[in-house]
Amino acid sequence: MRRKSTGLILFIIILTAFSCNALAQQTLPFELEATSAVLLDYESGQILFSQNGKDEHVPASLVKIMTMYVAFDEIKAGRIGLQDTTKVSERAWRMTGSKMFLEPGEVVTIEQLITGIAVVSGNDSCVALAEAISGSEEVFVGRMNDKARQLNLNLSFVDVHGLSPDNKITAEDIAVLVYYYLREHPEAIEYHKQRSFSYQPRSSSSPIVQTNRNGLLRSFEGADGLKTGHLQVAGYNLVGTAVQNNRRLIGVVLGATSESRREREMTTLLNYGYRNFDLVNISRLLENKTTKVFKGKQSEVGMAVSAPIIAVPKGNEKSVSIGIQTKEVEAPVQKGSQVGVLSIYVEGQLNKEVPLLAAQDVARGSWYQVLWDSIKRFFQDLIRGR
Repeated sequence: MRRKSTGLILFIIILTAFSCNALAQQTLPFELEATSAVLLDYESGQILFSQNGKDEHVPASLVKIMTMYVAFDEIKAGRIGLQDTTKVSERAWRMTGSKMFLEPGEVVTIEQLITGIAVVSGNDSCVALAEAISGSEEVFVGRMNDKARQLNLNLSFVDVHGLSPDNKITAEDIAVLVYYYLREHPEAIEYHKQRSFSYQPRSSSSPIVQTNRNGLLRSFEGADGLKTGHLQVAGYNLVGTAVQNNRRLIGVVLGATSESRREREMTTLLNYGYRNFDLVNISRLLENKTTKVFKGKQSEVGMAVSAPIIAVPKGNEKSVSIGIQTKEVEAPVQKGSQVGVLSIYVEGQLNKEVPLLAAQDVARGSWYQVLWDSIKRFFQDLIRGR
């Protein structure tokens, strides 16, 4: 029962956040030189800009976002702790590319490995973390793909670090992945925002200090993450996120021609979002709105939405309107259960569709109320010719 309930909640969250993103379907206001690019508003879950956002691309080290996501899932579930330790394997030590500079036989904490991934993109850290949690990289990769399927995302992984060109993502789905990642594990941003990381290998006489490869942390106001990636076949990739005026945006740039270019493209994306969109709370439009309840102690129930914030182009805040479609609801009604669908319009154009949820519980009525409503429904159905 618990598993089924969790699945329903997840489905509602996915539908609420991403069922209709009309803003991104409009003619693009500009074109970036990157192969693909996406801008997602964190509060509303809406995609504000998408250039080739559904095209498959090689992620390179963006794979590590999912690696960390699965690790934080394990921490949240209590199956592993940040201060738990693991011994570094020779396989982890032999990893090429970006490294934390682990050495075989060293004992390190899970938190050190997470920091090494978030800040310096350590391939050795990824393998050591996967082995600590799942026993092998291969088993851990299976869990990464399971997570992608659970979230209904078009992501495919063959390793934990992104060195293989056979990993596949899309810009839109990696943006949505980060949305869920930060929703479920807001503490993760504290690792991604660190500008440098110091680690002293066993054989070294002094710590090795490396800077975060995300230059956006030093150049864009409010930037606090999230991940860079590069392979020759992939180009220069960047997932960036920032908070300005208590509002978070998530940007994805794939296939840029250089590190500086991906940062300029990301700056363009984030500035576009902050300068051209405002957030509107639609809760007021649902005040005093109810739907009928059969066989209940009350004959109607109020309605709400789980995510009442929407993003609209600046100057259009007063043009927001709604359309309500409800279904027949029979008591008992549980607060938060779906009772219909809300269509949200901006200047008459469909902007987003979200589930309408019961605003409170409604208990089953007395035997008399149940009988009376049953008789009424019988004759209503008879008149309708059912």
